Amino acid sequence: MTEYPVVTSAPPDLLRLSDLDDAYVLLDKLPESLLPTVVTHPVGELQPRVSGVVQLRRTLLKGETPAALLPWPAPAAQSALFQSLESQGVLRYCRDNTEVVDALLGDLLEALEHKSVEQRRLHSVLLQQYQQEALEQLGQERKAQKRRAAAQRQPVLTQNQLAGLSRRAFDDSWIEASSLGVWLPGVWQERLVIWSELEAIFVDLGMVVRLGFDLSRGFFQSHGWLDMVRLKKVLSQLPQLQDVIRTLGRMKSSEAPPIIEIIMESMLRTRQEQREVRTPFVPMETRGITRSDSVSRMLPQEAALFGHPVLKKLWHAKRAEHALLSYAVEGTELETVEAQVDEQVEVKRAGKSSSEERGPMIVCLDTSGSMRGTPETIAKALVLETLSVAASERRGCYVYLFGSSGEVKELELKPDENGLNRLISFLCMSFGGGTDVNGPLQLALDRCKQSEWRNADILVVSDGEFCYPNSLLNRIKRRKKSHGLAVQGILIGEGGGAMERMCDPLHHFCEWLNLACQ
Repeated sequence: MTEYPVVTSAPPDLLRLSDLDDAYVLLDKLPESLLPTVVTHPVGELQPRVSGVVQLRRTLLKGETPAALLPWPAPAAQSALFQSLESQGVLRYCRDNTEVVDALLGDLLEALEHKSVEQRRLHSVLLQQYQQEALEQLGQERKAQKRRAAAQRQPVLTQNQLAGLSRRAFDDSWIEASSLGVWLPGVWQERLVIWSELEAIFVDLGMVVRLGFDLSRGFFQSHGWLDMVRLKKVLSQLPQLQDVIRTLGRMKSSEAPPIIEIIMESMLRTRQEQREVRTPFVPMETRGITRSDSVSRMLPQEAALFGHPVLKKLWHAKRAEHALLSYAVEGTELETVEAQVDEQVEVKRAGKSSSEERGPMIVCLDTSGSMRGTPETIAKALVLETLSVAASERRGCYVYLFGSSGEVKELELKPDENGLNRLISFLCMSFGGGTDVNGPLQLALDRCKQSEWRNADILVVSDGEFCYPNSLLNRIKRRKKSHGLAVQGILIGEGGGAMERMCDPLHHFCEWLNLACQ
């Protein structure tokens, strides 16, 4: 019987199952939204493509472009892509914002796919052109060598030459294809314009909010972002409105410790300084030849003139004119000088024993149907400015939106993401319904009883077309007498008899009715 040897070890080239997993481990680092696009993308091989997208996503989240070359896409495409991202200013909005980065990568992958179609066409054209040029050059070289037999043979390119020409055509085709068209669709330009304007508004509102949220094109058309930008422009035309808001809230003494003012004052001080001064009167070293009247330092030829009976007169004349050739000597001496120096001295002075700050603000805003149009625009601008003032002065801000009886919506506006969402929802709403001012004012008076709202003032914004019971007016008067409550009013319209009895002062802005909505 024939015995076969027993194989005790696996062949070295046996495929391990773990190798299959290693090839796709980077797919786990891709977000779900990008996974189908990256896997089915027609440009390049899967592994370098996934690795390139993962590395690019990581650097974009830092607000940067990669410093080193990525494994994908082609180097020429990378250079054009990164230059486009930097020139358009989109990188600053990518920092720590996965939603913006993932949406950006999705559009970049789509643009790269479109450019690859043109790249393949250009590659075929350029490769044929480069091969034809290489064959012509090879034929000319053979003719120049005057080899009759070689000249009669048809020139043929080697495999290495063909590979080199293909690489050259590949690089040049990507350079040309990358320069054609744009990398980002037009919606990104719209986003960048809005984001830059919103950043200025967020600074006024004291908010540090990442921009992005819903990046669909319809978001900018249907939500309140554009309203915020438009209302900010309206506010710039209404300085009276800003003045009214800044007077709301009674002054109160804070519990902060006494303020110590540190002031830098200028003071002149006189200092004595010693400095080295170079002078010829301190003979420390010889530095050359000069003309002088010094007998001790004159040259020998000048002394020879002095001994001559006739030239002696010339010597005296030269000495009188300080024209004797002499050794030039020089030295340094210490000179004491006085200088006045302007110094900044820190001086501490006692400030006020207690600081004062304004209290919170409560706004009762009419959202009835009669407020539609320009009054609605002014009302929304008022709420935006109220939040801006509250954020800059660290004051509370509470808004009651009222319509018909029982229709009261409360908004506590704070400079945070939740406050921003509530503000956006308010800016998107449409006004309609009746007018019942009793409900929101009763709620506002109840809130004034709370300790943190004790020093709040109330601002009523309406067109004045409402009525209220006498009990409400009596309660307001009692609160004014006991706690110094101030109820101010902004009348947007022609009416206002009801508001005049309730509000003191009442600000009339009838001229705003002619303000064109922008």
